[in-house]
Parts: sequence; C-alpha cells; structure tokens
Amino acid sequence: MDLCHCRVFFYGFPVKYLDPVLYFLWRLWYDRSQNPLERGRFIVTIFRDISFLWSMLHVVGLFLLLFEPRYSWRTTFIAGFAGAGSLLVFNVLAMFWMGHSIIMHIAFFTCTIPTLLLFFGLSKYRDGRFFFLFCLSDTICFWLLQITNFLDRLAGDTYLVMLISRIIIFPAAELFFWKYLRRPYLALQSKLAGRWWLFTAIGATYYLLIMVTSVPVGTPMPDMVGLFRIILVMILMPLTYMTILHSLWRQMQVYESHRQIELQRRNYQAICQKIELDRIYRHDMRHHMVTVEGMLQQGNSQGAARYIQELSGKLTQRTQVVWSANSAINAVLTAYISQAEDSGCQVEADIHVPEVLPYEEIDLCIILANTLENAVNACRNMAEGQRDISVKMMLTENNRFILSINNCCSKPEQLDANGLPVTPYSAEKHGWGLRSVRVVADTYNGLLGGKWENGRYYLNIVLFPQKCSGTEQAAEKMVYGTGR
Repeated sequence: MDLCHCRVFFYGFPVKYLDPVLYFLWRLWYDRSQNPLERGRFIVTIFRDISFLWSMLHVVGLFLLLFEPRYSWRTTFIAGFAGAGSLLVFNVLAMFWMGHSIIMHIAFFTCTIPTLLLFFGLSKYRDGRFFFLFCLSDTICFWLLQITNFLDRLAGDTYLVMLISRIIIFPAAELFFWKYLRRPYLALQSKLAGRWWLFTAIGATYYLLIMVTSVPVGTPMPDMVGLFRIILVMILMPLTYMTILHSLWRQMQVYESHRQIELQRRNYQAICQKIELDRIYRHDMRHHMVTVEGMLQQGNSQGAARYIQELSGKLTQRTQVVWSANSAINAVLTAYISQAEDSGCQVEADIHVPEVLPYEEIDLCIILANTLENAVNACRNMAEGQRDISVKMMLTENNRFILSINNCCSKPEQLDANGLPVTPYSAEKHGWGLRSVRVVADTYNGLLGGKWENGRYYLNIVLFPQKCSGTEQAAEKMVYGTGR
C-alpha cells in the first residue's frame, strides 16, 4: 500500500499521509530522465497522485471537524504546523538519504506514532475519546478511498474516475459531518467520559481490518473469496459505527433524563414534606387557638399578637410556590431556588412560560439548572446580606425563549469574547455547565452572552424555534446584545 500515515502540512495545508507527497515529488524528479513515451504514460498517473493529495488533505479536515483542542485554535495550528513540518523535513531527508522505498518500511514509526502523539498532546480529551476519534476519522477515510478505488477499477483503471469521485465525495462527507454529526458528537464528548475505550477497541479493529483487506491502487484484484471479505468489511464498518454513535447518544439521553427525574424527585419530596407539615399544623391549630385564648384571658395581648405572627410566618413558609405551569421547569426552579434560599440568597423570580413549550424540556432544564447552579455558587462566595439572584423567563408571542439571570458576583478572572467566564475543565465537573448550555444554545441557533458590571453578573440567553429565519435572529441579537 503506497499510503504513509502522517498528518503533515504541505504548502501550508495539512496532509494526513506523507507518502503520496514524497512519491509524487520523486516521480516528477525521476521521470524527467525518461523518454517521451514513458513521460506520456506518467501524465496519466498524475491523476492518481493528485487524487491522493486531495484525499489526504480532506482526511485531516474530517478529523478536525470533530477534534476539540486543549488550547486555542491558533495555538493548535501553530503547534501542529511546527510538529508536522518537522516530520515532513525528516521524512524527505530520509527518502533522499536511504531511498524512496525505505519510507514504506519506517512510515509507522516516523509518521503514524509521532502524529498520534502530537495531536494527543493538543487534544482536550486525553482518554478513549481521542483515540476513538482518531480511529473513526481514519477508518471512514479509508472506506471512502476504497469505494473510489473500486469505482475507478470498474471504469477501466483510468484514474480519472478516481480523481473526480474523490473531489466530490470528500467535500460531501465534510459537509455531512458539519451539518449532522459535529454538534451531537461534540455534545457526546463533553457529557460522556466513560465507555469510550471499548468503542475505541472496536474502531482500532476495523482500522486494522481495512488496512489488511484493502486493495492498493495498481495492484491486482483478489479472488472471489478475498473480494467477498473486502465487501463484508466495507458493509459492517459503517453499520458498526452507526450503532456505536447511536448507543452513545442514547446513553447521553438517559443521563439527561435521570438528571431531570432527580430534580423532579427532589421537588416532589419537598412538596410532600410541606404538605405533611401543613397537615400537622392544621391538626395542631386547635391547640394554638387554646393558647391564644389563654393569653387573651390573662390580658397578655402583646404575647398573643407575637404568637399569632410567629404562627402565621411558619404557615407561610410551608406554602408551596408554583413557579411555572410546566412541571419540568417548575421542578428545576423549585430545587435551585430552595438551594439559593438555604444559602441565604434572596431570590426574585419573574416566570412567564406556558405548560407546553415548543422546545425539548430536557434542553430547557439543562440551561436552567446549569445557569442557576452557577448563580447560587457565585452567591455563596459573597458576604451574607449581599447574596441575591434575579431570574426572568418568558416565551414571546413568536415563540422565542428568553432567560435572563443576574446575581451578585465577584469579578471573574477571565471572560471570553461573549462575556462568559472562562473556567478550566476538571474531573470534578467544574467548567462543564456553561459548555452544556452552549451546546443547547447552538442546537436552537440561539444567542448566549453575558457581562460583569458593578459587582453583578448578567447572563442572557435567547433560543429560536427551528423555523426562525436568519434575519429575525440577527434582529434579536441587536436587541439583546448576546453572542454565539
């Protein structure tokens, strides 16, 4: 196989496999000394070499669409360019010193392993999530290479069909990744940290199977048994990956459902507790009345008044507040407002949402729970008497969902371009809340932004229904001043 697994930068562009570049340059240099007849034959094979270069360029494109860097994209590109450029220089020198054929024998050690380590160091996820993505992008691209290879063989090994089909298929695959796979896959990576190693092992197995069973360009086709094995692997590989991604997505939905159920359970327990206390107070009301009557008979009117005020206050505390007609929204508000009040925060809530909403309840609960949790945590760091939170939520006539939260807060150490706190991610789940909120906002093409001013932090979120036009979204952005 004349593919050398290496992500490098060729003329400023990332190329995942080094051997086609070296082979192409070597052929240009070598064939200058050939006769015109041989040179004419070489021109035909240029289609093959260009198709390889084009394919390997887009292999990295597919990988980066799902890749999440640990550092900024600017830093990632600079480090990737420096590392991959060094690999390019080393392998070019090795080719000229030891001959072109040596590259095929040392490619795994001089290209694949260094590239894996390079992007592993740049990746935000240094666990099974990175290795699964590495195997996923590679095997998908190998699969596309084999498909286009077979199409060209059916057309008579002209290499022109291979070039044209790859020019069309790889950008189409990138468009599919960007439009349908990128957002849910990034959400999976951010919310699920376990069980990736098992899927990585499956991906690595298919990686090896496709490499072993693939038929390189220019080599004879296998017999019927070998061809059947190749077709079987080519069919099973995409089906397996679809099953894996569907399984991961179901796990994430179960996780979010359990979280919502837990919030509703807490709300239900709080309601049951207050109902039980109300029953006890009603049962004891006769005794309270006897006590008040005794105080009045003794002429202790002030004591009776204080007793009545104290009793009235306790009864008021037992009253269950219904914040919203929507049970899921009400459960989240009840749970986190109770936490805020227990932490000494004064909470002002202005909620205007109907029972039925044109958005997924799980998504709204993710936004509300994470933002309220952050507000409560920020208030806990303030002195008592200064802790307060204001929550405003509404559904407009054109079905825009608007959430505004402001709370007392010490000045954040760092804010991004949209005014959101920059918090490092950790195993203790710090920094993941706003990321989940951002994923939901992106799902609905929403707006998310904030600012810190005069000891308070203001967060604004606007979600648009699925049929909202881009012009209307831009107008909303100007009104609310939030960013993506």
